[in-house]
Amino acid sequence: MRAVMPRAAGILLLVLAPTALRAQVGSIQEFPNAYGKPQGIVAGPDGNLWVAEADRSRIAQVSPAGILLQEIDLPDGSSPLAITVGPDGNLWFTEAGSFKIGKLSPLGTLIGEYSLGGAPESIAAGPDGSLWFTEPAANKIGKMDTSGSLLGEFPVRTAGSKPRGITAGPCGDNHLYFTEQIGRIGRIDLSGSVTELANTGLASNLGGITRGPAGDCNLYVVDRGQDCVVRMAMNGQFIVMFLAVGSNPVGIVSGPDGNLWFTETGLNRIGHMSPSSDLPFASAVPSPSTSPEGIAVGPDGNIWFTESVGNRVGRVLTGVSLPPTPTPTPPPGVTVLPRHATPAPRPFRTP
Repeated sequence: MRAVMPRAAGILLLVLAPTALRAQVGSIQEFPNAYGKPQGIVAGPDGNLWVAEADRSRIAQVSPAGILLQEIDLPDGSSPLAITVGPDGNLWFTEAGSFKIGKLSPLGTLIGEYSLGGAPESIAAGPDGSLWFTEPAANKIGKMDTSGSLLGEFPVRTAGSKPRGITAGPCGDNHLYFTEQIGRIGRIDLSGSVTELANTGLASNLGGITRGPAGDCNLYVVDRGQDCVVRMAMNGQFIVMFLAVGSNPVGIVSGPDGNLWFTETGLNRIGHMSPSSDLPFASAVPSPSTSPEGIAVGPDGNIWFTESVGNRVGRVLTGVSLPPTPTPTPPPGVTVLPRHATPAPRPFRTP
């Protein structure tokens, strides 16, 4: 069953209306560090942002202040695309150029790279403690455990569907949900059985997918072919919520403010809307033609995004502050001695 929300005219006028309420929320800041076509971005367990650089074959660590802390080199031609935090507390990322999944410690140590049968794109932690990923060219969904063992590559039923985004199900649902570029939204259970739930039409070009905000048991998908956000219930019923013509949305995430946030690559904007399908608001990225793509909730409660053409990362304010990342607890049997205070300077000794 499909329902359609009408496309609203004059969205830009609403976006630009000067109100005190939105003077801060939606404000965008870009950071001057230069990256090599940044794609996926995620908040790490260390309280920093981690970014996949496709052109330079690197993973970058960025502080919540936007400071580039380090860049970890991968083998040439790796072309990392997506990155996520695994159930083991490490960073896991896809290497589309080398047909591998990589694992990185929160300190920046490359732990391993694990070979696949096809080029992976998106990756997500599953409810079973495994990593699940899409393989568009191979038309498969893959599964890997945290030791790097490939547990399976499961074909999608429709040939040439090109699975793209993937996420764990909402509200304790024990499945993974994924998008197919050709206009279908699928579900895979933990044994690898695939079901295609919804068909959004031949004009679709589906990309990112996310679970709804807390308490919302729907899935949300961006459709760059029809300039819309699709809200789908777990039974496959969906509603289409149109965006501005030419928005070309690519990435989407649920924000800590209860809104959905998405990148509008075609209009060079970051948009947000409530899950109840209110009119969307959008903020223009200050630099022109940057092509925002990847998007994630940062450790500071704001929304962070990558600029694949602008070679930068940016931040958009949500008005929400998250508690600081807790100090990691040492493993059993490890004793951490307290840090001594820095001694006061002593005068030079004179003869």
